[in-house]
Amino acid sequence: MNKYFALMLAVSSLSTVVYADSSSEQDNYLKIKSEYAKADSELNNIYRQQIQEYKNEGAEFYGQTESKDIYLKKSQLAWIKIRDADCDYETYESRTGTAFSSIYEQCLLDKTNERIKYLNENN
Repeated sequence: MNKYFALMLAVSSLSTVVYADSSSEQDNYLKIKSEYAKADSELNNIYRQQIQEYKNEGAEFYGQTESKDIYLKKSQLAWIKIRDADCDYETYESRTGTAFSSIYEQCLLDKTNERIKYLNENN
């Protein structure tokens, strides 16, 4: 019985800490949102630059009938769907919590930074 009481007390204490300061949660959310906006802008710049580069090279550069930009566009559209689905899945359990927005935005930021790294390494 004492173990159960100790567990309930610990959970209760955590809940109090999590819900205690909504202003710091808002600050955290705004910071992550700002970082995500910067990363998203960087990703868009890299994408546009690579699309233009591949269009300029043309299909013949690679001995193909279609230029590489067509495949990058398909890849990017698929990546957006996967990113959104992954973040929906990864943040499922936090949907009803007060920190959901920050957690979801952090997921978008992480996935976007991974994509930036991928596009830079595979150019």
